[in-house]
This record gives sequence, C-alpha cells and structure tokens, in this order.
Amino acid sequence: MKRKQLTLIIQPTCAGTGSVKHRKTLSFHVRVIPCFFLMCILLAAFGISGSWAIFENSALRQEVAALQNSLASASRVEHKIAAVRAEARRVRGFLGVEAGGDQFNIDDRLGMGGVDAEAPAGDAGSFEPMSELEQLADKRPLFVQVYSLRSELAELNSVLSKMSAKLKNRPTIVPVMDGDIYLTSGFGWRQSPFTGLRQFHSGVDIAGRKGAPIIATADGVVSSVGYDHLLGHCVWVSHDGRFETCYAHLLKVTVEKGEKVQRGQVIGLMGTSGMSTGYHLHYEVVDSGKKINPYNFILNGENLKLNASRG
Repeated sequence: MKRKQLTLIIQPTCAGTGSVKHRKTLSFHVRVIPCFFLMCILLAAFGISGSWAIFENSALRQEVAALQNSLASASRVEHKIAAVRAEARRVRGFLGVEAGGDQFNIDDRLGMGGVDAEAPAGDAGSFEPMSELEQLADKRPLFVQVYSLRSELAELNSVLSKMSAKLKNRPTIVPVMDGDIYLTSGFGWRQSPFTGLRQFHSGVDIAGRKGAPIIATADGVVSSVGYDHLLGHCVWVSHDGRFETCYAHLLKVTVEKGEKVQRGQVIGLMGTSGMSTGYHLHYEVVDSGKKINPYNFILNGENLKLNASRG
C-alpha cells in the first residue's frame, strides 16, 4: 500500500538535484478529540457559573420579597401603634392625666371645654371633633416604640383601675348601639334646619335607622320620662348627682322614672318624634346644671361617622 507523503523539490542553479520529505503525522481524530474535550470543559464551566448566577438571582429575589413583606408588616404595626397611642392620648385628655404623672383629679378635669348653652360665649362651642394636633413621626426603632407603648398602656390601665368606681357614673360611650350611625350636627352654633336662622344647639344629633337601640352612657337613675313638643319622647338620666344626660326624639321609651340603669342598658329606640327632620337621637350632657359638649366625653367616638348632610 502506497503511503501518503508530500515531496518538495528544491532546484538550485548551481548544484545537483535534492529532495525534502514531510509526513502527515497528525490524524483527524488526534486533532478533533482534544478540541472537543476542551469545548466540553469550557461549556461545563460556563454552565456552572451561569447556574450559580441564576440561583443567586433567585435567592436575591426571594430576599427582596421577604424584605418588602417585612417592611409592609412593620408599616402596619407602626400605624397600629400610632392609632393606639392616639387613643391613649384621648383617654388621658378625658381623664386629665398627663403621661408619667400620678396626680389627677377627675372631678376637676373631666370633660373640660364645654360651653354653657344658656349663655354661649361667641362661637367657642363650635363643633370641631377632629381638630387634633398632628404628632411628629416616631423615628425610634419599632421594638422601642412597642416597649414604650406597652409601658404607657400599663400605666393608663393602672389609673383606670383606680378610677373605675367614678367612671361608672361618667357618660363615656356613644348612646346608640348600632354599626351604621352618623354624627349629623354638633354642639354649638348652627343654622336651624327649620327656620334657617342662627341657633345654638345644646347637644349632638346622631342619625341612624328607625328603632336602633338607645343606651344609657353611664350608670344612673332615670330622673324624667316624658314628651316635649320640641324633643318628642325623651328620657333624662341622673348620674351620681353631678351629671345628667338627655335622650330625645325617641320612637319608644323602655324605662320608667326612678328606675336604676347601667351603662349600655337599652332605654329606648331611635325615632323622629317632636321637631325632627328624620330618624336620629338628640343627646345632651349636663355637668352641674351646665350643658356642655357631649363629644368631649365619648371615648369610642371612632364608631361615629361624620356626615353633616344626613339627619
């Protein structure tokens, strides 16, 4: 068998003829196989690197999602802390108790800020239940805020425990037991819905559905039950000889004069008797003979929806 070879002839001008032979020593398999293995190694290296990058990217996305959820949860907690702290401030204002202070006198501080309905001083009794100063955002770490709020609530709970006996006779709740109620008219000067003239309103009007339960806002004794051409069917309740509350425009009265009642007890049903534009309750609070703003006493005022167009 003839071997494959390459013959190169060099012909000089002044010498004899000579030849140089070169053999093909590298076959096709010898040249391709190493390249193939090299390519496989490179592909494997790039594949491992790419897979690790994809894994790291996926893990990073999961961490970002977890962080976003954590931030959202922290934001919700901060909002709840702010809401609870605002409610605590409201309770302290009602009780006349400063944070960190042990001295208080509920008889002197409770419900201050009312205006005498018999001799109103200018517009001092205008209704502004939502006019509270905005508090600066708390920049402390969340766990510090929670610990601080816990201490504050523990202190407030201690004060409330000491004052529980006196608080039974203070009108502190919304007088309507229903979920869909509206505060349609506040305490103070307003335009009369009947004459259009400027008139002083000695209570608050709470609109709701016909027959909604009307409840006593504190422990006391029913001092009067009757009918008035302006107030319609109405009930007066005396609380501890100092406070008195009035519930007017009732559809029906469910208590009698001289009957002892407890806070939250149903004393009538919402109606529109007397001079009324619709189903609502006219509610008054009297402190030592002086009519004052009932809203200053309501601790669960978040149950009231403000809507001046209803009632």
